[in-house]
Amino acid sequence: MNIAIIGAGNIGTAMAALIGSAGGDVTVVARGHRLDTIRRDGVSLDDRGTLHAAQVTAVTALDQVHDAVFLCVKAQDLGAAVAANAAGIGPETLVVPMINGLPFWYFYGAGGTVPFSDPAGQLAYHLRPEQVLGAVLLMTVQMTAAGRAVSTNTPTLSLAPVVAGADSAAISRLIDLLCASGVRTDLSADIRQQVLVKLMSNIATNPLSALTGENLAQIGRELSLRSIAYQLADEVRAWADRMLGRSLPPNAWLGDLLLDAGDFPTSMLQDARAGRVLELDAICRAPLALAGEGAMPCLAALVAQLDSADTFPLTGAPRSTAVERLLFLTSLERNSE
Repeated sequence: MNIAIIGAGNIGTAMAALIGSAGGDVTVVARGHRLDTIRRDGVSLDDRGTLHAAQVTAVTALDQVHDAVFLCVKAQDLGAAVAANAAGIGPETLVVPMINGLPFWYFYGAGGTVPFSDPAGQLAYHLRPEQVLGAVLLMTVQMTAAGRAVSTNTPTLSLAPVVAGADSAAISRLIDLLCASGVRTDLSADIRQQVLVKLMSNIATNPLSALTGENLAQIGRELSLRSIAYQLADEVRAWADRMLGRSLPPNAWLGDLLLDAGDFPTSMLQDARAGRVLELDAICRAPLALAGEGAMPCLAALVAQLDSADTFPLTGAPRSTAVERLLFLTSLERNSE
């Protein structure tokens, strides 16, 4: 299969290095300095001391149809990325959105839509529901200044068609290719459940880490931060049960997950430190809109704090002073009552 990866950030680089180093035919869509770096040096991933490196084709936009296209951009950039690379997506191309948050396809087949996910209608225009694969990736990745991806765990990916009528033979070939590349991949029996489990952990950690500057293990170790993470998870759990009929893991599971993750900065914390736009729409605002006003007070208060750039600027050093944290926690507790 010929594989295209749109986006050369943490996840895109890691996937390109794994597939490319295993002999896969990989084209990476990148831009600016990142495009120049890949053309010169290729892509590489340091997986706990094991180096995966490959020379891949790097382009500014796809100009020929590929068998599978991985969308490795932020959720808010999906529509523009698909539109810009429409020439690489044929009617039978498998499209794999590797995103955090509540994905645009979640209500495919059920008649609903995900707020904020496709404001310009570009995804609906360019993609057939039958060619979209739901994806849940579990992988911690950071990027060095030199452009090398660094991971501390084995990538685990679950895939599944999001509506009936998908090409099952092509999906099987893609899963075989990924497994041969070192990505532990399975065909999920319930991809929407897995999306919600990951969404709960994202909501409980990503915005909190971006605001306080603390990594996953620090949130798990510090009682005050862990308490806020649990409040956020409680709100997601209640919404999923009430509106979607889904049961999600308890807080004890979440606490173990935080400690097991180690001193790893969430993707949103990495974005905050770099001054990039945060994935608040997909991770936070979509669930808030679906749950309804007042249903998630802790999450709403946290998003409001993140939006208050004068109080907590989203660039520079981590916000970790005792005064700032006390003000933050106090405001959350007051707004969540």
